[in-house]
Amino acid sequence: MAFGSVVGQFLPLVVHTWEQPLQGKTFRNHSSCIRLGDLTLLATWGSAIDGEVEQKSEAQLVLPYIAGTNHFHIQRHTFTFRDSCLFIPAVRTRFRLHCTACSGIILSFVPESLLPVAHSIAGPGFDGLALRQALEQPAILDRQIDPRRDHVHRLLMEAMVFTERSMVLSGGVQSMLCLDDLIRRLLVLLLVPDLLHFSQPHQLTEKPFVHADLVEWLLAHLDEPISLSDMEQRTSYSRRSLQMAFKRHFGCGPMQWLRRQRLAKARALLEQPGGHNLAQVAMACGYLSPASFSRDYLALYGERPSHAWRRFRFNEAH
Repeated sequence: MAFGSVVGQFLPLVVHTWEQPLQGKTFRNHSSCIRLGDLTLLATWGSAIDGEVEQKSEAQLVLPYIAGTNHFHIQRHTFTFRDSCLFIPAVRTRFRLHCTACSGIILSFVPESLLPVAHSIAGPGFDGLALRQALEQPAILDRQIDPRRDHVHRLLMEAMVFTERSMVLSGGVQSMLCLDDLIRRLLVLLLVPDLLHFSQPHQLTEKPFVHADLVEWLLAHLDEPISLSDMEQRTSYSRRSLQMAFKRHFGCGPMQWLRRQRLAKARALLEQPGGHNLAQVAMACGYLSPASFSRDYLALYGERPSHAWRRFRFNEAH
C-alpha cells in the first residue's frame, strides 16, 4: 500500500488498495514522475499488483511497455490488454485493476486541454463531437485493429523515450522543445485517428503567401518556445494548409523553416564584432541546450558554431 500512496501523490487518484497478489514474493517497484505543463507522466516498473483506485478530475492513458496482462474493471466493464493502451475518462468512479507486471507509463491530463489542439490540427472545419465522445468513455485503443493507432502509439512511446533522455542529460525538459504540445497532439490522434486524414484546406492562391503576418510574428519571437499548435491557433489554418503553404513558398515545413530562421539569426550574431558569446547566441535564438544548438548549426552550415565564432573573431582581429 505504501507504493499506492506514492501513486496518489503524483496522479489525481485516490488509492484505496494496492497489494501484491503473489504471496511470499517481495514487492519491487521503480518509478519516476515528471510534469510537462499540465501533463503528468508517471513511469513505473515492478511487481504484479491488485488495486482499487478512485478517479478524480483528470483522464489517464495507460501505456504498458513490458509484456504482461492487464485487467481493468471500470463502470461494470472489464478491459483486458497487453500491448495496446487504455484510456480512462475523467469520471469520478472507482475501478479495480490487476496487472501481472506493473510496468508502463501513465499519462494524466485535463481532457478539455485536447479540444483546442484538435481544432488546430484540423482547422476551422473540424467538429469536436468525435473527440468529446471519445473523452467520455473508457476504451482500449487497439493497435492491432487500427494501423493508424499503431503508428501514433509508436510515436508516443518515442516521445516518452526522448523525454526520459532529456531528463537524464539535462535534469529537466526544456520548454523550447514543446514536448507537452507534441504529446497532446499524439493523444488527440490516438483517440481520433480519423484526424490523420482530416483536411479542409484553405484556398492558397488568393495571394502569393497568405501567412505573412505569421512569418513576421515568428521572426519577432525566435527566442521563445513556439509549437506547431501555436502556429495553427494563430492563423486558424489546419496543419495541412500550413504545411502546403510553407512548402510551396519556402520549400520546407513551418517547423523546419522556423529552425532555419533561428540558425540564420545565430550566424548573424556570431558574425557581429565583440559582444556575444556562444551561450548568449544560443539563448537569443531559442536554444537552451548548447548540444542541440551545435548539432543543428553543424547540419545546416557544415561547421560547429564554436568554429564559426573563432573564425569570425580571427577575421575581425586581422
